[in-house]
Amino acid sequence: MASSCFTNSNFSTNPRIPYPTSHISPRTPLSLTPFHSRKSLFCLPKTETSPKPTSYLPLVTSSLPAQTKISRIITEKIVTLLLGSFVFMGCLRARLAVALPAVQESSKSGSFEEKRDAQNGEIEEDEEMYVKFLEQNPRNVEALKIIVNVKMKKGKTKEAVEYVERLINIKPNEIEWRLLKALCYEMMGQFSMAKRLFKDILKQKPLLLRALHGLAIVMHKNHEGPAVFEMLDTALELACQEKRVNDERNIKILIAQMHLVKGELEEALEKFQVLINENPRDFRPYLCQGIVYSLLDKEKEALEQFEIYRSLVPEEFPQRKFLDDVILSAKTESRQQLEKELQS
Repeated sequence: MASSCFTNSNFSTNPRIPYPTSHISPRTPLSLTPFHSRKSLFCLPKTETSPKPTSYLPLVTSSLPAQTKISRIITEKIVTLLLGSFVFMGCLRARLAVALPAVQESSKSGSFEEKRDAQNGEIEEDEEMYVKFLEQNPRNVEALKIIVNVKMKKGKTKEAVEYVERLINIKPNEIEWRLLKALCYEMMGQFSMAKRLFKDILKQKPLLLRALHGLAIVMHKNHEGPAVFEMLDTALELACQEKRVNDERNIKILIAQMHLVKGELEEALEKFQVLINENPRDFRPYLCQGIVYSLLDKEKEALEQFEIYRSLVPEEFPQRKFLDDVILSAKTESRQQLEKELQS
């Protein structure tokens, strides 16, 4: 990602997306976790100048409680969490958006189930309302965004694509909708289409990290092996040639994280250490190293890295609690479970 971030949001970081201005109004606010934020996960920190990144993680996963097992995020989804942005990623799959948190106390489970059922009922009503609203207002962007959000949350990715395409028709130069469309196809397992869409975006913006990330994940899922790193190395070379320092570092982090995704832990560890040596004030490599050490059953080393991460990440960092949950899961998941998730 670039060193600066977008200031406007297609999917607000506020879970309550604004309603379209009209004569209709819902009984209750739409209480949804936004699947996509135009603000990237990491509007990455300037390399040597500041240890404090301005960063926003998609809230699909940030609402999960500490009890939730999130080892999948620890592996493949860690890329999304720490770089991802966009639409997506990752993090961000619809199955995470609708997954039920594991509630440890049975006395709480009934209350949780009731709240979930009530919310699901509200979602159904809101979806129907906005679909009807669009019949009279087919180009209302806010209503389209809300329906996309609802569809993604319910795992109706194929249906969501139809509305994303309508958004693209209304705003053809809006790159976020094109990224989201590519993600949808990746989520549906249509890797050839997703790959083509990400490549089309990269023709226009060859160093857009969200597109590089999306393409890398698609190629990995498509079992393209070394081609993933060849693609990323080409982007890294371009960033170096154009002296895009922040992009260069971000791509290096993405490369290291893809080694983690592929289960190449020692290689990932080495690359994260190089990144730490280059800029010891960036908290991201410490977090990733801690996760790698956890996978290697090196508890002492993992704790050391997590402590350094905590000392560097700003207190006001919006997603600090969620990243702490990632650390908790890294500490509590068994190595066998983590490795199983890593290979799945």
